[in-house]
Amino acid sequence: MATGTGHRVEDIAHELFQVVTQICLSTLRGRRRAGDLKEVEFLTLSLLQEHGILIVGDIQRVLGVLPAQMSRVIRSLENRERPLIQCRINSRDKRKIDVELTTNGEKALLDYQGKRVGRIVEQLSSLSDDDQDDLIQALNKLHGLLDMK
Repeated sequence: MATGTGHRVEDIAHELFQVVTQICLSTLRGRRRAGDLKEVEFLTLSLLQEHGILIVGDIQRVLGVLPAQMSRVIRSLENRERPLIQCRINSRDKRKIDVELTTNGEKALLDYQGKRVGRIVEQLSSLSDDDQDDLIQALNKLHGLLDMK
């Protein structure tokens, strides 16, 4: 049974999806240079920053990518002039590969985040103090909902 509230939540979800899409597109500005992180590489580094060491298969499952794509991402991050990740055979199961962020990976992740956050700051700077407070409240609520999952 569809209720008015159900439709409203769906409308909010569509609107939120559009906003997230616009944010992603607006922070890409400019051509990607050789060596710049791709979105899936950034997400991989973010997971490693959050969890420390992860098994390749666990990263793949969280990101929802195919094994072949995950292999390309791992190879790309590992085979740079300054590797962003380090891979080792898992000590408990020799069939699994442990992946860990390197110091260069941490720096690349922070650079990527910094550029995009800077562009978002430019976009939000025209909001009034009250609008900024309202946005902070809404983001905190959204964070709380997402943390429960």
